[in-house]
Amino acid sequence: MNIIKKTAFVFFLFALTLSAQDKQQNHSAFIKEIDQEIPKLLNDFLVPGAAIAIIDDGEIVLQKAYGFANVNKKKQVTTKTGFNIGSISKTIAAWGIMKLVEQGKVDLDAPAENYLTRWQLPGSKEFDSRKVTIRRLLSHTAGLSLHGYPGWTSKDRLSTIEESLNGRNNGPGRVEMIIEPGTQWKYSGGGYTILQLIIEEVTAQKFEDFMQEHILNPLGMTSSSYKIDDKILKKSSLEYDSFGNEIDFELFTAQAAAGLHTTIEDFTRFAYASLFNHKYNTVLKNKTLKEMMKPTPVSNDSYGLGYQIQAISNSYILKGHGGANSGWHAFFRINPDTNDGFIMVTNGGSGYNIYTQIFCDWIRWKTGESMGNRCDVKPSIAVKLKAVIDAKDPVNISNTYKTYKTNNFNDYNFSEDAINELGYYYMSRKELTNALAIFKLNVDEFPESSNVYDSYAEALLQNGNTEEAIVNYKKSVELNPANTHGINVLKKLNVDVSNLVKVYEVTPETLNDYIGNYQLSADFIVTIFREGDKLIAQPKGQSSLEIVPVSHDKFYIKEVKAEVTFNRDVNGIVESMILNQSGRETYGKKLKE
Repeated sequence: MNIIKKTAFVFFLFALTLSAQDKQQNHSAFIKEIDQEIPKLLNDFLVPGAAIAIIDDGEIVLQKAYGFANVNKKKQVTTKTGFNIGSISKTIAAWGIMKLVEQGKVDLDAPAENYLTRWQLPGSKEFDSRKVTIRRLLSHTAGLSLHGYPGWTSKDRLSTIEESLNGRNNGPGRVEMIIEPGTQWKYSGGGYTILQLIIEEVTAQKFEDFMQEHILNPLGMTSSSYKIDDKILKKSSLEYDSFGNEIDFELFTAQAAAGLHTTIEDFTRFAYASLFNHKYNTVLKNKTLKEMMKPTPVSNDSYGLGYQIQAISNSYILKGHGGANSGWHAFFRINPDTNDGFIMVTNGGSGYNIYTQIFCDWIRWKTGESMGNRCDVKPSIAVKLKAVIDAKDPVNISNTYKTYKTNNFNDYNFSEDAINELGYYYMSRKELTNALAIFKLNVDEFPESSNVYDSYAEALLQNGNTEEAIVNYKKSVELNPANTHGINVLKKLNVDVSNLVKVYEVTPETLNDYIGNYQLSADFIVTIFREGDKLIAQPKGQSSLEIVPVSHDKFYIKEVKAEVTFNRDVNGIVESMILNQSGRETYGKKLKE
């Protein structure tokens, strides 16, 4: 080698070495930041434990566990500890369906009913069941009911799949067509229970057995299962509520929708397998994965076939899913174009706060982009109030709250939801004196909120204060005529509600004023449109919601207990909206077409 070529080669090696050192230092600095932040967040939000994995340019740069799997026994979380991952179960279940598609046993665009003998969709005069296809079930565009499922305890008799679909599912009701299939995106866990049944019908295997044999084991996810047996339970964390109390372990008939148990090691393998052309993926073809991650147009480009799609910027597009069940929260995002990934699991009712903050930090580290107000994660004031109440010292809870609000306003979440959650915590334990004090505090703090009066009335009624309960139910309905729960309770109490239920009518011309897209944050856009004489809100990547007028330019969304106020400029043109949910206002500017 001549001297010039040799010198150039040495410089090339030197440059590679410096690049590798810079990358390693960058990783080390970020990991150090996370190591300091996660324990603090776990403490602030009373979440016992968590586990995380980060993939950077195809390399696992962090896979670690924090906190406790069993608080009483001081048993620590490890990378082999089991966690339920809620709705992320759907993404893995979608792999099961797509495996059958690749084998030619299922046609993506065929009617689901072609594969069903044990159960059929309820008949409908409005909608054609043959339009409920496999593709639409996978993408939540089949127009079906039943958003999500509560779990069962070990003492309960689990329903069969057919019973669950027919309505024996602990509350949500039967699965049926409620929207013209293929016209809107509406999240439906019920749709995934249909897919679960289809896998059983097509393969003549139990769903959990098929998934173990053909998806989980081939991916190396041998510590994961849709079947909760002694082997899984032995390695699993316990689950805890939002106040750090151990709660019953939940089981699911709706396994495809909510029932997968996994570890951070196995979950990382699945994240790796979701990256195109990765060696861990011996199950699906690369073109199949790309089809699963292709956005469905009617989802506002936010959902594919089992994968959520999140654009951080035009050049950084993430695929993945989030999941939550009582006591469990999980989240994962991957970028197949850059071979990056973020995976996190937690065992507490407030675990979403942990992964939200760390995910925001990861995005900032990867892209330099801020995730906006979604990163404003603060501990709930309810935790402080609970500590004061449980100390059993004589205390005026209202004064305690006001002192914290005056002196520590920027340190805590003072929303009405935070306080309401504490009220229901005490009510569930039959500690009605504490529950009533908390709900009364919420009424005093948020006197324009229909929901707080409804909750206070519920506690009063349970305590036997019927007359006072009626007063508060009436106030709730006056503030929100769409409060059907309050109206129904009043009717049962033989109260005349004819003067309360007043429908504020808005002309079609006025409804047209509100139509458009409103940007509430960098990644959160709400589309407002009309369906006949109804006004509908469609948050990006979420189900559509009817918004009910309560006065001119003011509407109420009963499903999420939120108010929407439209603002006009000096010429009377609608220019923005304010979303008020639980006392927290978010401003959204109307985007130009």
